[in-house]
Amino acid sequence: MARPPREIMECRDYMLPPEFPVMVLTGEEWRISDQRSPVLHFHNHMEIGICHSDRGVMGFREGDRPFKAGDVTLIAAGTPHTTCSAPGTASKWSYIMFDPIQLIDPATSSVELPVVELYTKVLYNFRAIVSRDQDPLLGMLADEAVREMVEKRPNYRRCVRSLLDIILNKLSRRAEDRLPEKSEKPFHISPALRYVYQHYMEDLRMDDLAAACKMSTSYFRRVFTETMGLGPLEYLNRTRITRACTLLQMTDSSVLEICEAVGFRSLSSFNRQFSAIMGQPPTAWRSKIHADMPVMLRRYTGWVTPPK
Repeated sequence: MARPPREIMECRDYMLPPEFPVMVLTGEEWRISDQRSPVLHFHNHMEIGICHSDRGVMGFREGDRPFKAGDVTLIAAGTPHTTCSAPGTASKWSYIMFDPIQLIDPATSSVELPVVELYTKVLYNFRAIVSRDQDPLLGMLADEAVREMVEKRPNYRRCVRSLLDIILNKLSRRAEDRLPEKSEKPFHISPALRYVYQHYMEDLRMDDLAAACKMSTSYFRRVFTETMGLGPLEYLNRTRITRACTLLQMTDSSVLEICEAVGFRSLSSFNRQFSAIMGQPPTAWRSKIHADMPVMLRRYTGWVTPPK
């Protein structure tokens, strides 16, 4: 029996400045056609959309969801979708593309650990379409973030960070019926989490992480384990394996190339850690993912103009 044709999907990458990883796409040219794209696309960063006019549907793998003027949408990075206006219309939009971890960077603040856990509810495989009737404040926050980015008044970056922080918190509450219980401890290990996020692909040492927190290695290991519920090395390996899963699913790179890209220095160690965390070797995991969700990717750099 012939294999069914592979689904085609587009990857739209936006290269955001590392010092302030946010971009706004707005203006009269950002109108969405009523001609539906034959393929879904996803972005390498989170997308917040504001629908200014008309109505239509957003298409996801599981089906369509309607939108109308005034709605605010949030699409996590890597979430396939497409937007199509109602027949005879061309809905007008503004979009905010941003890297929430780098932009908000909760690991650098003095907040408690559950805030980081809370963000994870909307960082992966999350999508929401929220009407102004449901949450008028969310719409006002999104509007203000776009306005700050366009006008660039004094301290606009600080304002945008704060506005997007509030938006993420509000949407995270929608993703979880109950907020995590707050920790009574200050978030002493936050510099180590940030260091892992930025340098997981490098040859990290426990001493480096401890030094980032200004702790001795033995004390850091104990505090980290008490706070996170797992040791620093296990946390590092889980971060690397999570990134490896994305590369296995979204690229054609070899297992060896991915192993090296995420920081493992030996293929055997990568295979062992991947199997321990994911339940099967990387090659078998990739085969199953591709069999369940056969996709052919087309990779582009952002949208120059909206798709026609």
